[in-house]
This record gives sequence, structure tokens and C-alpha cells, in this order.
Amino acid sequence: MTKSISKSRALNRVARHRKAARASGGKRVEVTVPASDAGLIKAIAGVLRSGGENANLVRQRLRSMLAAPKARTGKELVEFLRSSPLADMALEFERDRSSGRVADFD
Repeated sequence: MTKSISKSRALNRVARHRKAARASGGKRVEVTVPASDAGLIKAIAGVLRSGGENANLVRQRLRSMLAAPKARTGKELVEFLRSSPLADMALEFERDRSSGRVADFD
């Protein structure tokens, strides 16, 4: 068997594998991580691929650890405004108490 035939068969196998993975809902991703974490990332991917309770547990824990930071509190906003350049200016704000307006979407 020549090299080109062998390489061609290998490429066909890879193409079939990737097509089957896509058909089953899989998504190929490539990430760059420290070499010491490569085994960990592969293990996590394996658990997620296998599905089941362990996959759900891994997803839940990772999502909770990687969740977006909570929105700032009103207290933090007030502190920010008090330290801003506008803090010494005499600003007056009035709330618009009207019931709104009719919007024509046509």
C-alpha cells in the first residue's frame, strides 16, 4: 500500500468520524491550555461526552464556578457616583411621571 492511499483512507475515516459526531450533536473544539491541564480538560470532555448524571454534575459545578459576576449593588453605585467628577455639581433630576406614549410600529 502506498503512502497516498494510506493517507487517503485515514482522511476518509477522520471525515466519517467527524460527520457522525456532528450528526449526533457533537461539536469539535480546540483549546490551548497549560500542558499540565491537558489531561484534565480531556477527562472533562470525556465525562461530558458520555452523558448521564456525572456529566450533569460536572456541568452544574463548572457553570456555578464560571458564572458571570453578580451585578453591582446600589451601594456600590452610590459610592462610585460620590467619587466621580460630578459629585460636587448641583444636579437636579426629576422623574417623568407621564403614563408613556403610543408607539406606532407600522
